[in-house]
Amino acid sequence: MATSKDPRPRGAARRIVIRVALMALVVFAGGYALSRPAKVEGEEPKDGFLRVSGIIHVHTTHSDGGGTPAEVVAAAKKTGARFLILTDHNNLDAKAFEGYRDGVLVIVGSELSTTAGHIVGIGMEAPTYRFSGDGRDGLEDIRDLGGAAFAAHPFSARDDLRFTGWDLPGPWGLELINGDSEWRSAGLRVVSAAFLYGLNRRRALLGLLNSPDEALSRWDRLLAERDVSGIAGADAHSRLPVSKRFAPRFPSYESMFALLRNYVLLKEPLSGVFAADRDRVLEAIRRGRLYVGIDAIAPADRFSFTASSDTARATMGETLTPSGNLRIEAGGALPRGAVISLLRNGVLVGSWPGPLEAAAPGAGVYRVEVRVPGWRLPWIISNPIYVFDEATSSAREARAAWPEPKEAPPAIQVLDDFNAATKFQAASDPTSTVEQALDPKAGVQGGQALRLGYRIGQGTESNPNVFAATVDWTHRDLTGKKGLVLSVKGDGVYRITVQVRDENKASTDEGTEWWFGSMRTTTEWRRLALPFERLRSINPRTDGKLDLDKVRAIVFLIDRGAATPGARGRVWIDDVGVY
Repeated sequence: MATSKDPRPRGAARRIVIRVALMALVVFAGGYALSRPAKVEGEEPKDGFLRVSGIIHVHTTHSDGGGTPAEVVAAAKKTGARFLILTDHNNLDAKAFEGYRDGVLVIVGSELSTTAGHIVGIGMEAPTYRFSGDGRDGLEDIRDLGGAAFAAHPFSARDDLRFTGWDLPGPWGLELINGDSEWRSAGLRVVSAAFLYGLNRRRALLGLLNSPDEALSRWDRLLAERDVSGIAGADAHSRLPVSKRFAPRFPSYESMFALLRNYVLLKEPLSGVFAADRDRVLEAIRRGRLYVGIDAIAPADRFSFTASSDTARATMGETLTPSGNLRIEAGGALPRGAVISLLRNGVLVGSWPGPLEAAAPGAGVYRVEVRVPGWRLPWIISNPIYVFDEATSSAREARAAWPEPKEAPPAIQVLDDFNAATKFQAASDPTSTVEQALDPKAGVQGGQALRLGYRIGQGTESNPNVFAATVDWTHRDLTGKKGLVLSVKGDGVYRITVQVRDENKASTDEGTEWWFGSMRTTTEWRRLALPFERLRSINPRTDGKLDLDKVRAIVFLIDRGAATPGARGRVWIDDVGVY
């Protein structure tokens, strides 16, 4: 007689496995939820500086952020940040919010979208024009508005967000870590972080951070030529656009601000006087007198890095003249097991359990990284100390300086000197107004000049493209010419968009393709050149090149890309030619 096997042992084994798995899950979840930053121990820094922590690169409802400036300040205060730099996309609309807010020093800058990638500008005055979208224009605008520039998320996983303007001139700095880039590069870790976020926000976001090796390598290459300030950009939005209608507030500003900070070094405490404190903080950031700390790993507020000789001492962002008994010191309050790595000219000198005291092998760029076991990225990234003689320091400073402006080349062909009737014709959308006239004796040499008075309309849903312009529809063959050259001034500082339209029968714009660049006016006459190679097209049916033998129009206009709706002003144009 056949008998069936008793199923109970198999069922009991299955229940045991499930119970063990549940217990393991509970233990993991409990440990994860209770995880806290590592404790630090050690001496207080004795370098004579105070550490002031802050957040750089934050978006609000003035662009694509989820929270108002007031909400952002509340989050910054709750996490202990002393300063906060708001950087909404392509505007400084939060400027009215600048100042001390609930004890937090609030500074307003902007993140510029350019042809070379995104550029964060801090310490800028609000412009009377809009940013053009050109990389060099953006750096010049930030400079002329009194600000400091930093390449944003330079190694983003998205190609269109990567920085490509490595050859652009000027003393711009670099984001070494960027919050937006971290999650974009995290792959499937984003899914686990989303599930674990409710258990422990700090720990979940830490799991998204990647080693910044690519950024540090590029930084070292830049540092070989000139001084370069490195910062951490939170790039906090508190908004995840899943779809057009659904954008959860994830991750929160508070959780992002608790993750990583910039620690600037100041000689005196913040005074509570906005203008003075703003200038001191911005100067420290501009010079690189700061370090980046991942506070979610361990509190980073008591780190020190100095170099000294027989006669002087320097900290991050400063230059020390090499002399006898050159030594490096790094330490402060560190987590147990922390290892300090010293790099000279981007090459590892050595690694030591902290604190570090070592003889420096000679002149060069010195920086340190502090790592804590178990984490894929450094806990501390210092800015460099520069050890160079006066001649080398001067050469590095010269390489960081803006090139002297070149005199515009002479025109080899004058297209319009405006001393007689002009072929330029006024044009505008229905909501804008434009008044064009030949202004006697207003020209560069006392002759006539073209005067364009404008007021930009508000636009409508059916007609959002507001503009005021003057257009020369003459068909031209400009083969062999390198660019436009002209004189321009305004009754204020304005942006003028310049278009050269060529024939492109595939285009929907009346069979022409619009290639554009820009220039800025001042209240004095300026002779400016605009190379054709700097013009760009956003036509989806572009044929890829400006056909100079088929030029169909030259346009000077003020539009939404150059001015805000409601803007008004007057500009003068004279002696338009090509070189």
